Amino acid sequence: MASSQFLRVVFFALVAAAFATKGVDLSTSTSQGSFSCLKNNGYSFASIRCYESVGRPDSACAGSVINAWNAGLAHVDIYMFPDPKAGNPAGQVNSLVSYLNSNGIHSRTTPPRTFGMVWLDIEGTQYWTGNQGTNRAFFEGLVSQARAQGLYLGVYTSKSQWDPIMGSYSGGASLPLWYAHYDGSPSFGDFSPFGGWTRPAIKQFQ
Repeated sequence: MASSQFLRVVFFALVAAAFATKGVDLSTSTSQGSFSCLKNNGYSFASIRCYESVGRPDSACAGSVINAWNAGLAHVDIYMFPDPKAGNPAGQVNSLVSYLNSNGIHSRTTPPRTFGMVWLDIEGTQYWTGNQGTNRAFFEGLVSQARAQGLYLGVYTSKSQWDPIMGSYSGGASLPLWYAHYDGSPSFGDFSPFGGWTRPAIKQFQ
């Protein structure tokens, strides 16, 4: 089964909190057997890192995406951990899309060479500049180019990460929110609005 070093449990609201499922996010190469183990233990959703904070696509992503589908998971997304200090957000998005295309993987087509959404991972002040205006512009560049590429987007962040990076900015609020609160509770009852978001789509609780 997948190592606890890179397996984080999420609570994923598909339609409403009353109808939810459990999933994992993964940042290393994961075999079909590991995904089968996860499925057999009640997990049906995976989000797989496809772009690293060092400013390059994650070469393990394509294989893990295919393995997740082939193991029978119901939902497979990917996430992008961008490199804000390197700038050029459009170029980073294009690099991600080029990598996916080169592996025959496209947005919302037929499994196993597909994915649902791209989650933009906005966390870690050490990865971002000290200027909130610059950070906002970089974020807007990611969103603009991803939309131009036909990608469906969401944002992974939390109030403790978003506020120091972006300040009082609500430019991501039109996108679904995946927030982190490691309280061990698969419930949205703890959520407090921030960044313009009034309700979440996914909670990371372990």
